Amino acid sequence: MLIDKKKLSILHLRASNFYGGPERQLHYHAKHAQAENCHVVISSFTENNQSPEFIRRISEDNIPTHTFEVDSAYDRSAIQKIKTYLQENNIDIICTHDYRTHFYGMFATKNIETKWIAFSRGMTKENIKIKLFTFFEKYIIKKADYLVAVSESQKQKLITQGIDENKIKTVHNAIDVSLVDNIKPISLHKQFHLPNDSIVLISGGRFSTEKGQIDFVKAAKIALEQNSKLRFVLFGDGPDLEKINTYIDTNNLNEYIICPGFEKSILSYIQSADILVNPSLSEGLPNIVLESMASETPVIATNVGGLAEIIVSNKSGILVPSQDCAALASAIISLTTDKDMKEKFKLNGRQTIIDSFNFKSQNQKLIKLYNRVATKNA
Repeated sequence: MLIDKKKLSILHLRASNFYGGPERQLHYHAKHAQAENCHVVISSFTENNQSPEFIRRISEDNIPTHTFEVDSAYDRSAIQKIKTYLQENNIDIICTHDYRTHFYGMFATKNIETKWIAFSRGMTKENIKIKLFTFFEKYIIKKADYLVAVSESQKQKLITQGIDENKIKTVHNAIDVSLVDNIKPISLHKQFHLPNDSIVLISGGRFSTEKGQIDFVKAAKIALEQNSKLRFVLFGDGPDLEKINTYIDTNNLNEYIICPGFEKSILSYIQSADILVNPSLSEGLPNIVLESMASETPVIATNVGGLAEIIVSNKSGILVPSQDCAALASAIISLTTDKDMKEKFKLNGRQTIIDSFNFKSQNQKLIKLYNRVATKNA
């Protein structure tokens, strides 16, 4: 596919197998960018002729996509395939979104005109292998022509890693409120056979240490001692799930806490939840919090990463210290008993998204950055 050079041409490369928060960001950025005289292609990798789910979903929306066929996750032939695509299609900028694609971006842009922007969303440390990759990632992204941080907090982390702050731009994640409004709610009570008078709190994310689910279930145990009508649904999967289920079993909490696994339609459950809890130990700028605020579902979150850039505590949500189970339990009890507070959070939270975390604003920042990077040293 040859690119129309009347438009700035951007290739976004993401290594992912499912359609989650970062993939939705790419989807709607590309959709809005096409109207701004900017040609955006979303790309990933195909193994055994299996195209990633997020590429299939984005292509169904008539957005240009491309996949690079590889034999494995770390097939080095991908470097030349990417380089060839960049040159043949006159791509101005490649944007990479994870440690794997940062590695490819660094080598694929070597000695060619295409510029490289690395997006920094925050890092997981779920096992030794991932820790090793993220360690090297810190050095790889220093080679990028420019970096995008999804929060000011993430930008400060990059600066402490020795990256020149003049080559880092903060561009917050965004939410399409009209998309959220068109989501049909799925009843948590009916789906999980919960008592009709129960108050349902949910969370969503990978079950790994930095996501803080163990603190959430410990806080749930404390809160249940004061209100037995509370119910908790923790969506997600990952290495810490067994540990969480063991804690639930040991403390006889199976009636109150459910871990149903990864859920593709979590937005539908957010719509019907009473409260969303984000108990992380570290974050970039979590999409699930933005989606909850846009859905008028009140949020309790730990004050980590960029969360204080979204939530004004006690005005548009509640922020608590990370790993403070007592504080989290107290916030749960407060919000479930104060109807006026809940209504305030619903209205203020949604207005925050409309005013400050919309795709129009995000695209203006990104397209301005694309033009700056594409013309630098041209």
